[in-house]
Amino acid sequence: MDDSQFSRRDLLRIAAGVGAANALGAAAWGVLELSVPKAAVATWHKSVCRFCGTGCSIMVGMNDGKVVDIRGDELGHNQGVICVKGSMNRALPTVDGRLLTPKIRKGDALVDATWDEAMSLAAARFKDAIQESGPDAVAFYGSGQLLIEESYTANKLFKAGIRTNNVDGNPRLCMASAASGYI
Repeated sequence: MDDSQFSRRDLLRIAAGVGAANALGAAAWGVLELSVPKAAVATWHKSVCRFCGTGCSIMVGMNDGKVVDIRGDELGHNQGVICVKGSMNRALPTVDGRLLTPKIRKGDALVDATWDEAMSLAAARFKDAIQESGPDAVAFYGSGQLLIEESYTANKLFKAGIRTNNVDGNPRLCMASAASGYI
């Protein structure tokens, strides 16, 4: 359509169409929200969604020691809004095959271990690798969801403590392919 043929009436029609589409989308979302059964929640706990680098603040609803609901935290940067992936956090504790304890290798099998056993084994393997091949034999591959304090601590440990610059985060590698795709 030529600019000279675009009238005020055409603009109003387009705006009305966009408004109707938004209203329809909001109504569909409302119907979906109403169709999801609401579980009884005894307590709410603050947490962070770990599905992507955004790290949205979420509230985890618990009842009898089990996760029964997830909602966005209105005090978080996401202002109470979570995406479809984030809303699926409530299903994670019941996924078949989900690990509930650390595993360590004994022979050819992975066996359950305590957290102390697993952390001691990891520390011993790090120590052995550093003694055999130097500090650059180990690395830290972080996450976009690390809090500033966690990231600072990990960087201090690896750069100042172990003395290696082998520190990287998945946001750089993960988003490299996404950014290329966006372009």
